[in-house]
Amino acid sequence: MAYSTPTEATAEQQANSTSGLHNPDAKVTSASKIWKSPGLGYTTILRHVHGVLNMIGWGTLIPIGIMIARYFREEFPMGCDQWYSAHAVCQTCGYIMGTVGWGFGVSLLKSSKRSHLPFLVIGLFVILLTTIQMFAICVQAKKESGRRRWEIYHHVMGYVIMALIIADIFEGINAQRHPKKWRWGYVGILSALTLVAAALELHRCIKLKLFKQAMKLNANMHSDHTTTTT
Repeated sequence: MAYSTPTEATAEQQANSTSGLHNPDAKVTSASKIWKSPGLGYTTILRHVHGVLNMIGWGTLIPIGIMIARYFREEFPMGCDQWYSAHAVCQTCGYIMGTVGWGFGVSLLKSSKRSHLPFLVIGLFVILLTTIQMFAICVQAKKESGRRRWEIYHHVMGYVIMALIIADIFEGINAQRHPKKWRWGYVGILSALTLVAAALELHRCIKLKLFKQAMKLNANMHSDHTTTTT
């Protein structure tokens, strides 16, 4: 067994460090290994950004905008003078975030080794219908006769888009490497939105029922008063 002297060991260490400093390949290799390590890949980062933007934009802000239009537009369950502004802000921000996320998804098609046809088709329908819905606001009818038909179209199209968005997000989650975490995350978001919507719907029904009872009682009192005076 041979032992190296301290002088030889020091010289060997200096030679190794010097070769490492002056060898550009060593740096490139180490940086490449770090960049390609799990969780730091460029494609992985883009995939995560794509998923987060679509879940927040399409999957969260747009449903909130729909809830604002349904539950804060009139007095039942509660009125809000700024409901249209809040509705428009949520829908616009959701549309922009979802479109940017969709753009990241398109850029991932070339690097993706797997093809998820349902995810791609539903996503294409979502981006087309949401774009049509946004432009439809600019051409909404002003007259009362056409206004009612436009509102029916706007509401039906909104709910169709919402169903497609939820289906597309779950299809996208199934395409992830770790779908379980993503699935539970979005299930939590949907559960929270559903609970809030259910509470507002219940409050709306109770308040509307009390209002109808009060109107009926008022009508009966007015009828009795008219009969008495005559």
